[in-house]
Amino acid sequence: MLIFLARRLAAALPVLFGVITITFFLVRLAPGSPFAGERAIPPAILRQLEAQYKLNGSLWEQYTSYVSDVLRGDLRLSTRYRNRTVNEIIGQTLPVSLALGGSAFCLALGFGVAAGVWAAIRHNRTVDRFVQMLCLGGISIPSFVLAPLAVLLLSLEVRLFPPGGWGSFRELILPASCLALPYTAVVARLTRASMLEILPMDFIRTARAKGLAPAAIFFLHGLKPASLPIVAYAGPLAANLLTGSLVIEEIFGIHGMGSFFVEGVLSRDVFLVAGVTLVYSALLIGFNLSADLLSAWLDKRVQLS
Repeated sequence: MLIFLARRLAAALPVLFGVITITFFLVRLAPGSPFAGERAIPPAILRQLEAQYKLNGSLWEQYTSYVSDVLRGDLRLSTRYRNRTVNEIIGQTLPVSLALGGSAFCLALGFGVAAGVWAAIRHNRTVDRFVQMLCLGGISIPSFVLAPLAVLLLSLEVRLFPPGGWGSFRELILPASCLALPYTAVVARLTRASMLEILPMDFIRTARAKGLAPAAIFFLHGLKPASLPIVAYAGPLAANLLTGSLVIEEIFGIHGMGSFFVEGVLSRDVFLVAGVTLVYSALLIGFNLSADLLSAWLDKRVQLS
């Protein structure tokens, strides 16, 4: 186990280094300046700003200086939000994005697993066809289409939920649901397919022959071996929910990492974009590693190597 963790963490370091390198050069080589505004900046002031933010010198000198600062844990000052460090911005916005993504993660797994098991139990019946139809609709409608429709219908017309904001439970329900819906459909389809493979097996027939209650058969005996594909998908799911919240945060006016990332891209804030991308990449690696460890714990046949 420890050897496996050491290998995975060692392999993650070049990946994170590549993410920093690619992001830095993409943003710096993009047209425009991080200091551009409605009014032209005098050349002398522009040179002072570039020196202050360590953006003077050649592109290679800027890159090596930035990498050395990152290795010390300093993600530098944001050029978009003056006098605020990227570390400070991420520290304030990451909990918001994690709360939104975590809520959507729980909704996707909870409702997706329940719907998948229900459809598998009622295979080829009306319930099964209804669940498959809902899953097809959930997968087909992207979040950036679903979210404005939900705001229009449930916030402006029916007035069940606030149209935006952050801070209360009611303000969390609508964005988390819009973010979770496409992934709920994927989890439901995975659960249904996996359960249909498990239900005809001998140990399920033995449990039925012993007279166990259907709920105990399906949820206690069948769901654990059927959950391996779901666990394998849980790592990418968590990462997709966190990065997918970029659009949801913009639509609902939530000040998480996603909204700051979008502002950073539009304003060519290389340090903010690179810092947020680095955090997203580290979380993606951590989620996938956790999914592998959980799969090995659930199924002893899975070998960590």
